[in-house]
Amino acid sequence: MWIDLLKTWLIELPILLLFLHKYDRPVPILLLGALISASTWPFLVYYRTQIGGNIVLLELVVAFVESFWVRFLWNTSWPLSLLIGFTCNAISFGLGWLGWV
Repeated sequence: MWIDLLKTWLIELPILLLFLHKYDRPVPILLLGALISASTWPFLVYYRTQIGGNIVLLELVVAFVESFWVRFLWNTSWPLSLLIGFTCNAISFGLGWLGWV
């Protein structure tokens, strides 16, 4: 199960770097990005495995939460924060759903 978190980091952290390189240095982006993903990971895993929730709905909730983190940590605009959150999660979910990672 933890291997999935590592795969998520391998997908989402480069996307964060791509979007946020103008706002901060790479090391803080990578460290805070890893913490953001790790903070939403238990919620996603718990509801997916224990309750069997709709994975698309769960990913939308996670994208919103991660967007709020990005907004407040890097002081980006709301549209950019939402774009980052949804892009990271859509690509990560899509690649996992297709079985490519």
